[in-house]
Amino acid sequence: MGIVSRLFDSIEGIYWFPIAALAIFVLFFVLISIHTFGMKKSKEQECGALPFENDEKYQSREV
Repeated sequence: MGIVSRLFDSIEGIYWFPIAALAIFVLFFVLISIHTFGMKKSKEQECGALPFENDEKYQSREV
């Protein structure tokens, strides 16, 4: 662990990287939450049915 801490101590401004990563994550999470909660009910139902739409079409061809 001493090698890693000495290596990172030699990098100027290294303490900003975790703060920037956290800020990017929080911004992304907030934007996705706003998008999800702002979605209309019809769009939500459409997206919820997506994996099953193609299955019904393929099953009818096989039979």
